[in-house]
Amino acid sequence: MQNQHEKFMAMAIAEAKAGAAMGEQPFGAAVVLNGEVVVLSRSLKVSTSDTTAHSETLAIKMATQKLGQRRIPGAVFYSTCEPCPMCLGAVLNAGIETLVLGARNEDIKQLATLAFNFKDYSVERFADMVGWNLNVVTDVLHEECVDLYRTAKVELSR
Repeated sequence: MQNQHEKFMAMAIAEAKAGAAMGEQPFGAAVVLNGEVVVLSRSLKVSTSDTTAHSETLAIKMATQKLGQRRIPGAVFYSTCEPCPMCLGAVLNAGIETLVLGARNEDIKQLATLAFNFKDYSVERFADMVGWNLNVVTDVLHEECVDLYRTAKVELSR
């Protein structure tokens, strides 16, 4: 399964890099269902001036619309960075039960000059708080994901 996780995380990383090349923040996400990519997305906050246009919220929106389903419990969600509370709420509302992470907020907090001040927030704490039985897979292509933010040419914020 780890090879599958690495394959799909690499796609999310490529999406983040493509966004960064266009001046966006380097965040990428993928929604996978039955071993097939449903959607890939990148952050569009900069170009759209939309503070909610995170890669994760966009991925959920596009996947549910593409599949014509409000909930996609069998899907696996890939995120190059630990989703913020807003994004994690979208994943929760989509009924997704498996989240695969590259970098954690703690990794990025050291690199960001803006935001990422979530104190003791983690996806696990959020899931526990709301009674969500979320399977979290961590450290998938971790260094590659952290490198996205080390080399970011835009100010990082969530």
